[in-house]
Order: sequence, then C-alpha cells, then structure tokens
Amino acid sequence: MPIKRIMQILVIILGIFSLLLLMGCSLTGNDKIQIEKIAKNIEEAIKDKDVELFMDNISDNYSDFEGGTYENHINDLPEGIFSNIEENEDLVDGIFSIFKIEEKVTIPKNKIIITDIYASGKMEIKISLKACIVWVICTDLYNEIIEYDVDFIKENDDWKIISLTEN
Repeated sequence: MPIKRIMQILVIILGIFSLLLLMGCSLTGNDKIQIEKIAKNIEEAIKDKDVELFMDNISDNYSDFEGGTYENHINDLPEGIFSNIEENEDLVDGIFSIFKIEEKVTIPKNKIIITDIYASGKMEIKISLKACIVWVICTDLYNEIIEYDVDFIKENDDWKIISLTEN
C-alpha cells in the first residue's frame, strides 16, 4: 500500500477519534450546565418560598444518613430555610426600609465530578441581610452560609439530587 494511502487512512482515523473525544467533552459540559441549573432552580425556589420547585430538583429515591427522604422533604430542609428567611423579613418590610434579604445558591462547575449517571460536587446556600443606601451601595450585616456535599443521579436525561450532607 502506498504511503499516501496510509496517511489518508491515518488522518481519517485521527479525525474520527478527535470528533468522538470532542463529543464526549461536550456531553460532560452539558451535564455540568444541567447540574448548575439545579442551583438556579433551588435559588428561585428559596426566593419564592416554593417547596414544590425545590423538590422538583430532588430524586424520588433521595436518601441521606440523617433519615432524609423525598417524602419527608429531606427532613423539612426547604421549610427550614424558608422559615429562617421569614424571621428576618420583618426587618425588611416597609416602603423606606434600607434592608434587603439576598439568597444565592451555587454549585461550582469546577467541583463537579461526573461518572456516567452519577455525579458529586459541592453546593452552597448563602442568605444575606444587607443594608443599602438608595439600593445601590449595600453592605452585608449578616451572612448565613450552608455548605453541602451533594450527590446527583441522572434520571431520564435530567440530573437530580440524590443525597445532601451538610459540612
């Protein structure tokens, strides 16, 4: 076989291998984006005090070492977070209040490890009470940061939380 033909076959094989490699990286990147979307959904659920939206991100098969399940709302985790916020809302009520509550949920992409249908990572829920002047210049008066080790499972092409462990 001439060298030119061998080179063509080698280029085709390398091209196919590169394409498959890029597709694999693309799928992992898409999975990480879906997992990060869970953080945004939970953040929205916390802001709206929506237990159903919060639980939409939790697997029906959820279980943890503290007896949390889907049925008991992870030992009433969303309800507990909502009640913490409600206790502080009395401070921010009123038209001229200089206080506001800010909720932020993050799952850092660089902390997510994906293996087939399972993934693990970190999740941080931060609730801040801020004092603001003209709603532009704000300073934190109080921060509550709850950090979790979180495990995910892929169910029907959607990622869900299967376990949370508070750090």
